[in-house]
Amino acid sequence: MLRLVYIRPGIVEWHEVPELVLRGAAEALVRPIASSVCDLDLRILAGRTPFLGPFAFGHECVAEVLEVGAAVRGVHPGDRVVVPWHINCGGCDRCRAGLTAHCRTVPAGAMFGLPAGGDWGGLFDEVVRVPYADAMLHPLPHDIDPAAAVSAGDNLTLGLELLRGHLRRRPGARVLVLGGGGSVALYGAQLAAALGAGRVLYLDTDPARRAVAAGGGAETHAGPPVPSLGEFDVVFDSGFDAERLADSIALLAPEGVVESSGVYFERVELPLFRMYVQGVTFHTARANAGPHVAAVLDLIQRRRIDPARVVSETVPIADATTALAAPSLKPLFVRAPLGSAPAAGTSARTA
Repeated sequence: MLRLVYIRPGIVEWHEVPELVLRGAAEALVRPIASSVCDLDLRILAGRTPFLGPFAFGHECVAEVLEVGAAVRGVHPGDRVVVPWHINCGGCDRCRAGLTAHCRTVPAGAMFGLPAGGDWGGLFDEVVRVPYADAMLHPLPHDIDPAAAVSAGDNLTLGLELLRGHLRRRPGARVLVLGGGGSVALYGAQLAAALGAGRVLYLDTDPARRAVAAGGGAETHAGPPVPSLGEFDVVFDSGFDAERLADSIALLAPEGVVESSGVYFERVELPLFRMYVQGVTFHTARANAGPHVAAVLDLIQRRRIDPARVVSETVPIADATTALAAPSLKPLFVRAPLGSAPAAGTSARTA
């Protein structure tokens, strides 16, 4: 079978690797039919992370179930499923508490698409082995195009996980979204509006990304974060820009919140005295995607969000090595399904 392998910045290659087989009764084999790059993948491809190749590449996909173990009850061959990026058992205390990215049963950091916590393959591979199928795989409703749900196992759910609680506690809260890093901020702007924000302002220097955000219903501005833009209750940071992050804190109302989903490898200086005076809460974390997949799929079905709007191009997965040499914002890579349903991106948009 073929595996997509990151070699070095701008270079990925298809490698032939041994065929996968089920290793236990709780496992499944799945075939990715729609894959994409997360914001961290874009930084890896650009050489802006400490991760060195070679390793299996890819964090996001919708897949078709090929085979399941005897103990699997939640999915069946032929089902289409969202595959979360992290490996989790579903049964340990952390998984039961919703901290599925921190599962005790598997090595720390175990995930698809990075060599952390072992080699689990990547979500561009021809076949992927999912070790805890009932815990990890989420059936995709028939009326949702895989193009809309391709990031539901990672970037799309992150905004919901980080924003939903604040907007439940503060209906109508004002949300400032710091863009520039990729798709997380664009999804976050849509989700903030869908979850009840009273105002959503998306900041980004790139006019193309601002246009995508505006199409999703957000106000947009090139920035920088200055007081004339107004006061906000929540800052949602996905911009990978430490200076803008620090400056945005001046726009927070008393007892405001910063939710930072940016992956900063460098030292970041924050205005701690201002944060002390204002009573600012700062939180950063990687996504516990699994527990939130059903909620984002529901928002897609009810046409509250339109994640497919963020897709920048659709590419046959066989052409991934060329397209990923200089990737666009959110390329969608498609592989023909073995079943009878249409391929990703070919059915009518449902969101």
